[in-house]
Amino acid sequence: MKNRINHFVLVASLIFFTSCGNTERNDDRRSNKQLQQEEPTLKGKIEKINKVIEKAMLSGDFDSILPYYTDDIIISPPLRKSVEGVEAIKEIYQENKKIGLKYHSFSGTVEKIWECSDNIYERGTFGNSLSSNDHPKPVAYYGSYFTIWQKEKDGSVKIKYLIYNLDFNPFK
Repeated sequence: MKNRINHFVLVASLIFFTSCGNTERNDDRRSNKQLQQEEPTLKGKIEKINKVIEKAMLSGDFDSILPYYTDDIIISPPLRKSVEGVEAIKEIYQENKKIGLKYHSFSGTVEKIWECSDNIYERGTFGNSLSSNDHPKPVAYYGSYFTIWQKEKDGSVKIKYLIYNLDFNPFK
């Protein structure tokens, strides 16, 4: 599994840097000036969706997050295998409700956003605390995340891929 993830990261990096890294060869890439002018709108759109997701997580309304995912979403959390597809995510959210998962805090900070073709890339940090029926005392987590958003034909954006990690070793 680890080798598969490492291979994916390597291939994804190569694809990203060859398709977006050279502005002279790629007419689809917007100039820095254009991107800077559009970034507040783009960043604002993503931050608005992130706030909706944050409120949904805090209220336990996991189902209201599903429309912000592409059908073939991939989420790669720390210490667990990746989950693929909106239906699989829905099952996890239903399981979260069964075990009484409750977020006491949930927030993120967008550090950088850029785009290439029909994708928007977001990098940031997060922090949250949560509890469950088996672990009623909240436990806090913090880390970094990377999200790939897909631009839809109607101008909206949806999460296509989300990977996040902890910025500490939870076993120490």
